[in-house]
Amino acid sequence: MMRFLYPNMLWGLLALLIPILIHLFNFRRHKLVYFSNTAVLRSIQQENAKTRKLKYWVTLLLRCLFIAGLVLAFAFPYSPEKQLNVEATDNVVGIYIDNSMSMKGQSKRTTLIEDARQSARDLVHKLNPSNRYLLMTNSFEIQNEFPMNQEEMLDQLDRMSPDGAPVPMGEVIDRFGMLAKQQGFSSSTLFVYSDFQRNTFDLSAAKPDTNMQVVVVPMLPEFTSNLYIDSVWLSSPIVQTGLANDLMVRIANIGDKEVKGLPVNFTMNGATAASTTVDLDKNGTAVVEMQFVVESDGEQRCSVSLIDHPIIFDDAYDFVISVKPSLSVVEIGDKATNCALLFDDDEQFRYTLMEPAHFDLGTILHAQLLIVNETATLNETLQQALLDAVSEGASLMVFPSVNDTKSNGYLLEKLGITTIETDTNTLSVEYLAKQHHFFNDMVLELPDQPDLPKVKRHNQMKTNGIAMPLLTLQNGDPLLLMETVGKGQAFVMATALDAQWSNMADNALFVPMMVKMAFMGSKMDRLSYSIGEDKTLVLGNINLEGDQRLLFANADRSFELMPASDVRNGKVFLYLNDNLPEAGFYDLIVNDTLNRVTAWNESRVESKMDFADHDEIEPTFRKSGVNVVAVLDTSDFATADLVEAMAHQNSQWKLFALIALLALLGEIAVLRFWK
Repeated sequence: MMRFLYPNMLWGLLALLIPILIHLFNFRRHKLVYFSNTAVLRSIQQENAKTRKLKYWVTLLLRCLFIAGLVLAFAFPYSPEKQLNVEATDNVVGIYIDNSMSMKGQSKRTTLIEDARQSARDLVHKLNPSNRYLLMTNSFEIQNEFPMNQEEMLDQLDRMSPDGAPVPMGEVIDRFGMLAKQQGFSSSTLFVYSDFQRNTFDLSAAKPDTNMQVVVVPMLPEFTSNLYIDSVWLSSPIVQTGLANDLMVRIANIGDKEVKGLPVNFTMNGATAASTTVDLDKNGTAVVEMQFVVESDGEQRCSVSLIDHPIIFDDAYDFVISVKPSLSVVEIGDKATNCALLFDDDEQFRYTLMEPAHFDLGTILHAQLLIVNETATLNETLQQALLDAVSEGASLMVFPSVNDTKSNGYLLEKLGITTIETDTNTLSVEYLAKQHHFFNDMVLELPDQPDLPKVKRHNQMKTNGIAMPLLTLQNGDPLLLMETVGKGQAFVMATALDAQWSNMADNALFVPMMVKMAFMGSKMDRLSYSIGEDKTLVLGNINLEGDQRLLFANADRSFELMPASDVRNGKVFLYLNDNLPEAGFYDLIVNDTLNRVTAWNESRVESKMDFADHDEIEPTFRKSGVNVVAVLDTSDFATADLVEAMAHQNSQWKLFALIALLALLGEIAVLRFWK
């Protein structure tokens, strides 16, 4: 069934009367020719009356065909392959506008998201005023997910937030179908406005629904090049006041042009901490290093930034460096050892002696350094608790028991270490792994005859090859082993601190080694989180016993959220069910007291500017079982009129324009060559 986008143009068919009247008038006219003699008659070519009439009728037909073809082409005929359900009374019209950061890219007129908003407004105006609407965005705002009339829909389009986290396309399709069914509609039509970033064009979550029609409107940006800060990290996890550290920043260039001398700025608490420049190859990445010094304890609000237009959502990266005023050291044993002399009187450490029979799980999980001394005999539950603490980032130092060399076997077994027997030969340390990161900033140079630890007794140990020997005796036996367990480090010493075993406690290496272990277990909190990706925060060093009021808020308190919380295994889990409104710093407040500062950044999922091609969008939808009615081209809806754009999809105006052109050429040929 053919339809016309501009049916008023059909009044132009009245112009067909013009050639008909002309031809009828010419049929009645006679031409008078004067001649002087009969010789003139011989020069006149005889013409058959029937042939002459046929030529006139053919010319008339071609002229009528030209006018009719021209009028029909301007009336814009089209034959819809599928009829939209937008006029049905039991149908709901959904409009999904991808409000992720990449939709702020530049279009030919303004930005992609503003083009989408205006096109959606014009669509709502064009459709039947009695339609019911649902507005879908990446934010999944509750107020938009109830049926709205035309005025309410237009109002919500104006209020729609342009800031949303990336969401897989399949989740949007599935959520719209679910809402349509919940509201009791038998059919639904969804108009999809998106730039179709490949990283989010995932339809795996979409469930096929034969009652849902989808009209796809790809929004293609003018610029697809981008410079962005991908990630940041510290070269050393140990951050102390007054000591230099290195910040590593990875920067990416998505574009086919090299970039030279790009300025990169690093600020801490609003003041410039460091700056540098970087050169980037086309479609390449680079890592820059900036040195900084923290002047005070506490949480430092940091940011790294560059300048790049027009895509700016990923030009800054916020993060928090937390410097703890004191570190918790827990020594487990029946009595204290020389470790107490080292840590107990130092204000930089909080020292606790814990008897194995009366251990406190919370204290263990919050400690930075755990020491199992030579007087400790641990049950299996306590040994497993120590392993759990190490896996979360703590440091563990295990000395052999002077009473039973086979004790604490479960702990050593989990570390892949087996005690063979006790060697009573007096030996010295022959090898120190000074190139290892544990020693490389502790021991700069060894003298020719260094005063290294001596042992009178030590346990001979066999490993599974994972543990790294940091100190080795003259006979090749390892004295100090180090192994990574989860986020933390476990150290096992083959000799005790007792003077009958070694002079380790009196050696110059003892103090820096133990202090380094404590700092390595400082459990630095995450530098930053990603909006839309991190929904659960796992926190330590926070007590939520009793009636506690939690508040998650930005600096000026214009945004506040009361997160749900849960406590499991000594850890606090915070659940952020709603996306944060923008990147920046957010405070966690417990009972009106600031507990910690967190930094949040926009996800870098959309920073690569990689979009699905127009030709692959529809096959991808159909492969997932989504009923796609049309995939429009950007040029089709330059006027923001989607009804017109859909007519363009199946338009036959070119056919009628071709018919008009052929009729005109045919008329010229008849008049020129038909004698």
